[in-house]
Amino acid sequence: MQFRKKQILLIIFFFFFICNGLFAQLSQKIDIRLEKGTIKSFFTAIESKTDYTFMYNNLELTTPVTITAKQIELSTVLEHVLSPLNIEYEVSGKRIILKKAKGLSENNKTVIVGTVTDERGEPIIGANLVEKGTTNGTITDYNGQFSISVAKNAVLQVSYIGYIAQELALKNKKSINIVLKEDLKMLEEVVVVSYGTQKKRDMTGSISSVKADALSDLPVGQIGQKLQGQVAGVQINQSTGIPGQGMAFRIRGAVSINNSSQPLIVVDGFPISTGLNNINPDEIESFSVLKDAAATALYGSRAGNGVILITTKRGKQGKLNVQVQANLGVQTLNGLNDMDVMNAREFAQFKKESFEDAIKWGKREESLGVPTQYQNPNQYGEGTDWYKLMTQNALIQNYSINFAGGNKAATTSNTIGYFKQDGVVKNSGFERISFRSNNDFQLNDRVKIGLSVSPILQLFHNQGTDGNRAILSASMLADPTESPYDENGNLKISLSPSSSGTGMFSQVNWVRAITERKDNYNILTLLANAFIDIDIWGGIKYKMQTGIDTEWRKQRTWTPSTAAGDWISAPPGKASANYNNANYYTWNVENMLTFDKTFGNHTVGALIGYSAQKYRREFANISGSEFPDDEIEWITSALTTRQGNTGMEDWTIASLLARISYKFKDKYLLQANIRRDGSSRFGSGHKWANFPSASAGWIISEEPFMESSRELMNYLKLRVSYGITGNYNIGNYTHLATVASANYPFGGEVSPGKTLTQIGNQKLSWEENSQFDIGVDFGFLNDRIFLMYDFYTKKTKSLLNNLEIPWTSGFSSVMSNMGKIKSWGHEISIESRNLVGEFQWKTNLNLTFNRNKVLQLSAMSDHIGGDSEFYNWNRLEVGQPVGIFMGYVFDGVYMNKSEFDSQPKHSTSQIGSVRMKDISGPTGVPDGIIDMNDRTKIGDPNPDMIFGITNEFKWKNFDLSLLLTGQLGGDIFAGCYENTLNLDGVFNVLKTVKNRWRSEENPGNGLIPSTMAGTTELYRSNHSGWVYDATHLSLKNLTLGYTIPFKSNKYISNARIYFSAQQLFTICSYPGPNPQVSDNNELGWNGMGVDRTTYPIPRTFSVGCSINF
Repeated sequence: MQFRKKQILLIIFFFFFICNGLFAQLSQKIDIRLEKGTIKSFFTAIESKTDYTFMYNNLELTTPVTITAKQIELSTVLEHVLSPLNIEYEVSGKRIILKKAKGLSENNKTVIVGTVTDERGEPIIGANLVEKGTTNGTITDYNGQFSISVAKNAVLQVSYIGYIAQELALKNKKSINIVLKEDLKMLEEVVVVSYGTQKKRDMTGSISSVKADALSDLPVGQIGQKLQGQVAGVQINQSTGIPGQGMAFRIRGAVSINNSSQPLIVVDGFPISTGLNNINPDEIESFSVLKDAAATALYGSRAGNGVILITTKRGKQGKLNVQVQANLGVQTLNGLNDMDVMNAREFAQFKKESFEDAIKWGKREESLGVPTQYQNPNQYGEGTDWYKLMTQNALIQNYSINFAGGNKAATTSNTIGYFKQDGVVKNSGFERISFRSNNDFQLNDRVKIGLSVSPILQLFHNQGTDGNRAILSASMLADPTESPYDENGNLKISLSPSSSGTGMFSQVNWVRAITERKDNYNILTLLANAFIDIDIWGGIKYKMQTGIDTEWRKQRTWTPSTAAGDWISAPPGKASANYNNANYYTWNVENMLTFDKTFGNHTVGALIGYSAQKYRREFANISGSEFPDDEIEWITSALTTRQGNTGMEDWTIASLLARISYKFKDKYLLQANIRRDGSSRFGSGHKWANFPSASAGWIISEEPFMESSRELMNYLKLRVSYGITGNYNIGNYTHLATVASANYPFGGEVSPGKTLTQIGNQKLSWEENSQFDIGVDFGFLNDRIFLMYDFYTKKTKSLLNNLEIPWTSGFSSVMSNMGKIKSWGHEISIESRNLVGEFQWKTNLNLTFNRNKVLQLSAMSDHIGGDSEFYNWNRLEVGQPVGIFMGYVFDGVYMNKSEFDSQPKHSTSQIGSVRMKDISGPTGVPDGIIDMNDRTKIGDPNPDMIFGITNEFKWKNFDLSLLLTGQLGGDIFAGCYENTLNLDGVFNVLKTVKNRWRSEENPGNGLIPSTMAGTTELYRSNHSGWVYDATHLSLKNLTLGYTIPFKSNKYISNARIYFSAQQLFTICSYPGPNPQVSDNNELGWNGMGVDRTTYPIPRTFSVGCSINF
C-alpha cells in the first residue's frame, strides 16, 4: 500500500511539472527599456537577456518600438510588442519563430496606444482589448497601458471582470484613455449549471451561486462552515465541533426514511464520493446550489436531495500571478455555554442530603450513615472541574499558495494548501495537506484539452468524544470532590472505587482516557480528471470528460490497560487495539454533444450525452487484546486476536441525458431536460428509470408596457418549473437475499455452514421526488437591489423502509417502497448595494421557510419510531412533520398529599415524585393512569425559518464584514439531561438540582422531584420538560481588513491584512452550548435536534493576510 501511494505521488508531481513546464516556456521575467528603437533592436535586446533566438523572413525590421518593462514575463512582452504589428510567433525549443499574421494590409492599419483606468484613476492591470470581429487583441500592462495595431476605422472592445465592458469607435484616433466603471449589474454573471454554464439572466431553474472570494476570510477549514447562512433554501448545521467533521446539509428539507439526505457533490463536472468536507476551500472559484427539478434533473437518480456544483480555480491568460494567503488564530471556549454542573462543595452537600433523606424515607440503613467523603461539604472549594480538564485553548492555522496565469496556448492554476486545527478537546485535532493543478491547453482554434490532479492528505486525531456517556459526557458526570491525581501527584488508575461507599459508579480516570488513548485516522484521496473540447462547426461542440476519485483510509486505535473502561467500569483492564483500512475507486466517463445557435430573434441550445460511472470499495479490519503490557501497541504483540474481517462492495450506473433550450427575443425562455439512469442497485426489471423536467421563463421587463417603470425596476422575470428526480442511495445489495456464515450441529459435531440473513426484493425501485417551483426575480435601480423569490412544493414517494411480514417467513420484515412525504416552502434572497462611491455598503439577506408532512407509511402502521420511553425520541407519523419528539407532557411535581391524591399517577408515583399529564388511555380517553398511552407529540425539531444576513462595508482601504445566521422556531430535546438530571446519586448533576423536592415543608421550585429510590425513573424518560425552543441568532463572523497601498513595483501588486472573529456569540433560550445540535451528522430525521453532548464549537480569533505578487 505504501509503495502504491508513493507511485501515485510520483505520477502526480511528474504530471505537475510537465504541465507547468509547458506553460513556463515563456514565463521567464525580464527587464527591458527601449526608447524609439526598432523591431530589430527589440529582438537583439531579448536575445541578450534570454537564451532565445528569433527566426523570421520578410519582416519590416525598421518598425519603431518603444517599451519599458520591469520583471514582466517574456510572453507578455512579446504579445505587447508583436500583436499590434500583426506578427504571430510560436516557440520551438529555444527558437522563437515569427511570421506575418493573416489580415489587413499595413496601409489599412494603425497603431493605437493608451491607458485603461478605473473611476478613481487607478490603472487596471490585465484589461482585455480586442478589435471587434477579429481575434486581434492585447492586454494592459502593470501601468494600465496598451498598444494594439487595428484597422483604421475599427471598433475596440474593452473588458475586465467586475467592470462594465465598452465598445469604442476609434475613427482614426492614435491614442485613447479609457475609464471603466464598476459593473453593478448582476444579470450578465455566468453561473455554473448542470453540464455547462448559463447567464443568470437566462436561468429558468432555481439556482443560487456564491463566489468563493467572498468567503475567503472565514477562519474555518470546511466548506460547509463557509457556506452557512449564505444560500436560501439550504440548511447547514454544525452538529459537532470535532475538527474536520460535523457539517450537514439539507436542501429544501430533503428527507428519507432510511437513506441519506445529503446532496450530490459535483467538482468540475465530476460527481465525487470523497465528500464535501475533504476539499480545500482555497482551491474553489465558485459554488452553485441546484435546488429545483429543472436545475437538477440532468443528474437524475442522484439529484433527489439537491446538487452542489463546485468549480475550482483555473488559469487565465496574462502574467503569472502568485497569491499567498495565511491565517493564524486561537480557539477558545471561554464565555461559551456549558453544562452548569455542581462544584465539589455543592455536590458534597447534595450527596450528604440525599443520604440523609434516604435514611429518613427508610431507603438506607441508618447505621450506614453518610460516607466520610461527603460528611463535611465545607471542606471543599470548587474541586475538580472535569470538563475544563478535558479542554484547552488551541491554535488554528491555514496557509495556501496559488500561482496562475497563461497565454493563448496554455493556462494553469496551482494551489498548495496546509490547514491545521488543534482541538479544544485535548488529544484531538485535524490536518489537511492539499494540492490542485488545473491545466488547459488550446491546441488550435477548435480543440482544447484540460488536465487536473488533486491529491489530499487528511490526518484526524480525535477521540470518541460525542454521544451519551462518551468521554465528554461521562467526564462531566464524574465526582468533583475527587482529584485525578493521588497524593504523590501521579495520575490515579480509576475513580470512585466501589469500596468507597459513595454510591458513584467506579470508572476510568478521565484524564488518562483523554490523554492515553489513541485514535489516528489517515485518509489519502486523489481526484483527477481530463477533458477534450472540440468546436466542430456552426455551433456544434463535442466534449469528452473522464475522471477518477480514489481513496485510501487507515485507522489505528490503541487503549492501554490504564485507560481501559468507561463510566461504569474501572481499569486496570485489558489493553486493546484495532487496525482498519479501506480503499475505493470510482471512475466516470462522459461524452457530450452540444449545439448553440442564434437565428435572428431565436436562440436554440441542445445537449445530448452519455455517462457511465463505476464504484468499488474493499476493506479489512483486525482487532486484538490480551497484550502482555502497555509498551507495544501493535496487534502482532496481542496474545489473543479477537476478530478479523474483510469485504468488498461495488456499484455501477449508466445514463443517457439530453437538454433542449429555446429563447425568443431574449425574453421568452423554455428548457426541457431528461435523464435515463440504469443502476446495479435495483432488481431485474427495475434497473432503469426516467427523470424529466421542463421549465419556462418570461422576462417581463423587456415588454414595451414595462418601459415606463424601467428606471425604478429594470428587471422582472417569472420562472416556473416541474420535474422528477430520484434517490438511489438504498445500499448496494438491498434488493438481494444475503447469507452469512453459521455453525450447525451435524453428526454430533459443530460444522460450518451458511444461513439466510435477509430476504431479497427484486421489485425495489427508486425513491422519487416530483417537484414544482415558481419564482420571480426583481432588479431595482439598475440592479442595485436584486430580489429572488421561490415557492416550491415537492412530493417524495416510494420511500424505502422495512415492511412487516409474517414470522412464518422466518423474518420479521422485508425492505420495500412504501412511504410518501410532502415538503413545501418559500425562499427569499435579497442582494443590495446600499451605498456606492468612496463609502460602500452591501447587504445580502436570505430567508428560508420549509415545511413538511408525512403522508403515508406502511399499511401496517401509521408511524415509525418514538415507541420507547427512553432514547427513542423522534417519530415519523402520518399527518405530522418529519422527526417530531415523542414523550410525556411534564406537569411538575406532586408537591403535597392533596395533589398526590387528586392527580393521575404512575405506578411508581409518590409524594415528591414527577407528575405527568394524563393524555390518553387504552380507549383513547384519559383514564387517570400515567403509562405509555399518555406519550404524545412534545416537540418539532424542524425550524420555521432559517436566515443569514451579510453586511459588507468599504471605505478607502478599509473593509468590514459581518455575518449573522440563525433560525426561528424548531425545538431541541436535551437528551443529556438523562444524565445531568439523574437523581439516583450516581452522577454529578446540574446546579438546579439544589432546588429539588425534599419534603412538603421544603418542596423546592416545583420542577425537580425528589431523590427517593424507586421513583426517579419516570423523570428520566422523554418528557416535555426537557424540550427547548431552538430559536437563535449567531454572529458567525466579523472581519476587519485593510488593503495596504503600494506604489507600482515589480514585486507586490496588492496586499491585504485582516482580523477575523468566528462564532462570536449566540443568543438562545437553550442553556446548552449548541442550538444546531443533533444526534446524527446528516440532519436525518432520527436523532434530529437531540443533544446527547457533543464536541464544543469554539470561538475563534485570528489574523490573516492575502498578498498578490
